Amino acid sequence: MALRKYLSIISLLLFTLFIIFAYITPIEVNGTSEIGDIVVISLIIASFLTAFFSQKGKLRIFALIVSVIPVLFLLGLIVLPIFYLLEQ
Repeated sequence: MALRKYLSIISLLLFTLFIIFAYITPIEVNGTSEIGDIVVISLIIASFLTAFFSQKGKLRIFALIVSVIPVLFLLGLIVLPIFYLLEQ
């Protein structure tokens, strides 16, 4: 697949868009809407998947490390309320 060698760069670009939409834009527009939240979550997942399917190399490893951090945070936001409900 000829595009596979560019997927890690695309992943880093998607992660940059995630940073822009999640942290820079909401400051200017006083928070995100539900559609904005969906866009941010989609960018997180798309960034991780493109890094995961990219060609092997140092850039892939860097893209995976960078993109797995918000994925783990997102999973934590999903799993922590479940553990809290099970604890009660």
